[in-house]
Amino acid sequence: MDCGDGVNLCGVLTLASGYGPNEYAASEPYVHGLWPETDSYGTSECIAPQSTTDPTKLATCYNNGTNNDADQLDFEQHEWEKHGCCAGAEDADDYFDQVCSISTAPLKVMSDSKSNGGDLDAIEKAVTSAGYEVFYKDTQYSQLYLSACAGPDAKWKTSPVADFVKNCGGWDPSNSDDNDATACVTSQHGPACSSDKDCSDITDCVRCASSGYCTDVPLSYAETN
Repeated sequence: MDCGDGVNLCGVLTLASGYGPNEYAASEPYVHGLWPETDSYGTSECIAPQSTTDPTKLATCYNNGTNNDADQLDFEQHEWEKHGCCAGAEDADDYFDQVCSISTAPLKVMSDSKSNGGDLDAIEKAVTSAGYEVFYKDTQYSQLYLSACAGPDAKWKTSPVADFVKNCGGWDPSNSDDNDATACVTSQHGPACSSDKDCSDITDCVRCASSGYCTDVPLSYAETN
């Protein structure tokens, strides 16, 4: 995913249809997470929160009955540690408040389509007709990834990729990475690079990501989120 000029944060809002296997199965569609597309996934920066403290209570949109409360809280903490800590939010409460806010409307569209017998393709069509861009359809786990971005206020919104600059541009270039990294650290940009060769001798780096920085993330999409 390419955030575009002057956009420091972009990613996907991942919504599960409930048709997926095993732990992805549920009677109603639900929110999986909001994932900045960093490293191999896109050009988004990883912008740390003011507080990295784990959430201690369930956000409203994760209190959906798909698992018991303890398991749901574990899942919520996983989402925070893996994705939320790169989303530019103030803290976990801010991150999950935003996730719940921007997922409410598209989840309603998905629920209406599913209740009318719609499969994943029908749900995707309904979501697209409602004005949301489906960046990726995950047929393995029956999920839709809606494109999203955040402006300088670090408030996320759904948006077509083509409109990222219009909807989320205006970041101060001084807020961008200073690029003083000397090694690769998980969820952070490594040194600047133009090819994998530039990263081969740098500690913990495995390749040059599309963001133009070395990364410790192997080139694989499906295993992760």
